[in-house]
Amino acid sequence: MKIYIDSSVLKNRYNKIKDNFKDIIITDKVEDSYDADGIMVYPKDVIKENIDKYPNLSWIQVFTAGYNTIDLEYLKSRNIVLCNGKDIYSIPIAEDVIAKILAFNRNIPKYLEAMKTKTWGWLNSEYELTNSTVGIVGVGSIGKEIAKRLKAFNVNIIGYRRQDKNEEFFDKIYFGNDGLNELLKLSDYVILALPLTDESYHMINLNKIRIMKKSALLINIARGEVVKQDDLIYALENHYIRGAALDVVYPEPLPQDSALWTLDNVYLSPHNSFSSPYTMDRLMEFLINNLDNYINHKNLLNIVNLGGK
Repeated sequence: MKIYIDSSVLKNRYNKIKDNFKDIIITDKVEDSYDADGIMVYPKDVIKENIDKYPNLSWIQVFTAGYNTIDLEYLKSRNIVLCNGKDIYSIPIAEDVIAKILAFNRNIPKYLEAMKTKTWGWLNSEYELTNSTVGIVGVGSIGKEIAKRLKAFNVNIIGYRRQDKNEEFFDKIYFGNDGLNELLKLSDYVILALPLTDESYHMINLNKIRIMKKSALLINIARGEVVKQDDLIYALENHYIRGAALDVVYPEPLPQDSALWTLDNVYLSPHNSFSSPYTMDRLMEFLINNLDNYINHKNLLNIVNLGGK
């Protein structure tokens, strides 16, 4: 058995994986990988032009939670199973969401600016999370971690997912277009934590934003294209909502002439909500476990598609 691993993400930890699996061939050289049975790569590498070079391939493990650029039907036609890293990044992303909410609520960016000019003065309208309603659009591993942590603030948590299924830490689950509208209408904080699909593309547009409370915050840690960005800019300029905290935009990097850079009701971060000194440890543990599962024909973790032998 042979496995190809893109070692650029693992750096010096690549050898740790090799040391754990001395009975199989592991390579990080692309030119020596085309007879591999499995590969560990970024989603950008999972394109037909590349995968066609692997006649023996039956398993792909991507390092990321997102996989929206991958042609799942093509993999299914090749009987190739795809796994993602959805549980690796949930904890730091959940903490990042809370940081963004508190930064808005406690006027942290404005007080930091005041320090630069040595200006002493109170700012009005410092909000509380307590007794508010938080709507989480996407009840996957990230949405669940966010809900778990926000419960400590004594909030009402409602979620949106494709099917009617209750979930721990959520007080109510909505589904369907009417359900999404109800969540938007009720929520003081709307958190986008769902994958980018044909259904979620531009899910949040001007019509949806106008349903939200004027005092509501929109937090997007999903994908930039889930929000129709021009509509969001228009809504923020006209104060249809209190503000937006965006870890994802489109395109990325955000062009310097985008109005999002200068609006005072926007908090931008450069798609790094997953950043943590512990993320790589979690990724390594997961990769080793899933590779062991693959080699020993055990149940794989985080299967995305229904292909596979």
